Amino acid sequence: MSLPTKITAREAPGVYPPGTTSEFAKMRWGVKNPPFDPKVTFAGKTVLVTGANTGLGLEAAVKYAQKDVSKLIITVRSAAKGEETKATILQRSGRKDSAFISVLLVELSSFPSVQEFPGKLEEALGTSHLDIALLNAGVAYPTFELSAHGYERALQVNVLSTTLMALTVLPFLQKTAKLQRENAGDLPHLTFVNSAGHTEAQRAWYTEPPATGNLLAFLNTPASFDLRKSYCGVKLLGMAVMKHIAASVAAASADPADPDVIVNAMCPYYTRTQLARNMGVAARLAFVVWQWFTARTAEEGGRAVVSATVLGGESHGKFWHHDVLYP
Repeated sequence: MSLPTKITAREAPGVYPPGTTSEFAKMRWGVKNPPFDPKVTFAGKTVLVTGANTGLGLEAAVKYAQKDVSKLIITVRSAAKGEETKATILQRSGRKDSAFISVLLVELSSFPSVQEFPGKLEEALGTSHLDIALLNAGVAYPTFELSAHGYERALQVNVLSTTLMALTVLPFLQKTAKLQRENAGDLPHLTFVNSAGHTEAQRAWYTEPPATGNLLAFLNTPASFDLRKSYCGVKLLGMAVMKHIAASVAAASADPADPDVIVNAMCPYYTRTQLARNMGVAARLAFVVWQWFTARTAEEGGRAVVSATVLGGESHGKFWHHDVLYP
């Protein structure tokens, strides 16, 4: 029997996870209740994964390869990392022919690099069409530093450049949607990797003096920088971007209730990745120790990432977390 190409999500049943009263309890629940590994196939599909050389991006890329993706396009920052990542995907997936993998270079801390990406993507696609764009690349920094464009680095990579990337790949997905409508095929997906941290952001952090109520200004002001407040704020802004793009896509579709491109966001929850790679030695060590008690494996996080990209239209504009949908 052939495998399906999509799954139907269920809404979060009230308070979820159940019976958890603290952040530590939620994390322990997450460890004991990992996400399911979707039994689907990506045969005949083309998937784009940004930030694929490490962490969740790599895990997702491996899973797509294992699930028979026809063309896998990955983005990395250097050719050397690209070749290393390609070799890892082949080794872990058991696939022998590397022809299905295309490596594209993009630097998300650079707006011009992202603006040049559509030309590279069009060349990599050739005669194929883009079915899934998984925007996964993300960074975290313990201190405030500006990018070359004058934005705090996490804000630049996780929100601004990711938004620009979404807008550059959206026309490719809309082109696919037209083709799929004509042939009764699966609608394309634009999926943002986000975090449940956006729900922890408190209005007072960004509105009470000296804050002014301007979230973007707060995140880009050195005096305002606070690791938790800034992290949650970046994730909140990222969710706002997803919601806006989802609404715009729906409005541009022939039937707004049946959007041409399924736009959603997801949270893999706390996973053992290299997110703390930019922190000091002591902080990284503490992070690793803490992860062993509270974090899912990267492979388990990859399950959640991949499943978000095969959800139906019910997930449009929504947030996939713990195998259920949130508004």
